[in-house]
Amino acid sequence: MREYPADGENMNALILHDEDQGVGSPALVFLHYFAGSLRSWVHVAGNLSRAYRCLCVDLPGFGRSPPMSAFSVDAVGRTIAQHIASRRLGTYVLVGHSMGGKLALACAADPPPGLVGVVLVAPSPPSPEPMDETERARLLANHGTRASAEQTLRMITRRLIPAEDTDICIADNLMTSAEAWHWWLAEGSRETITAQTERVACPVLVMGGSEDPVIAPAVIATEVMPRLANASRTEIAGAGHLLPFEAAKEVSDNIRTFVTEQCRGAMRATP
Repeated sequence: MREYPADGENMNALILHDEDQGVGSPALVFLHYFAGSLRSWVHVAGNLSRAYRCLCVDLPGFGRSPPMSAFSVDAVGRTIAQHIASRRLGTYVLVGHSMGGKLALACAADPPPGLVGVVLVAPSPPSPEPMDETERARLLANHGTRASAEQTLRMITRRLIPAEDTDICIADNLMTSAEAWHWWLAEGSRETITAQTERVACPVLVMGGSEDPVIAPAVIATEVMPRLANASRTEIAGAGHLLPFEAAKEVSDNIRTFVTEQCRGAMRATP
């Protein structure tokens, strides 16, 4: 476990916390969901690190990474790209869940060196996320409240997850900085990056849960897939929004297949 400057040339740049495990190419870079942390990938990265290098990142203001002085989807995307560049991964695939999916698209829009694929897991769409306004208001009013965190977890999952995973979700929710919490709910989730998303040229896999109450299958069909030129889609039956916990094996298997069938072809085509 190490921490690195987001910009390798600037030691005063924002420091992002990450965890790096495994070896193998392409590397997999994991971006977590809103109110989560890199710990949400514990099972998926644990599975895939047997064959690939897996870099899990705490996004600014979440987990153990400090907040940014000024948040925007593009600014966070640039910070992610700078952090990845500092790690000298060679070729890699970006894997983004929910909020992390929108940020992955922002990062991939102007392709950073080495990017050969993107996996979107129940992604927040490049258009404004269709969040219920009553729910948005509840979340904005209850930052750092354990009862609210427990309520959110019950609302967004459809498969039972183990007690230890529940503990991670609640603790990460409570750890989220006020700055990052309010930015995403009030601004980031409402941002539009559709023009940038249409520039993503690498292969993309989009995963969703058939029972997801946050990013419903209809949202993926209408707001995500039409924006991507080279995307395939898969749906995980009976799963809700927290796919890295609810369906870790299915998520891992889908990523493994995507990398084998799509990204390695892209790697061979790269001059």
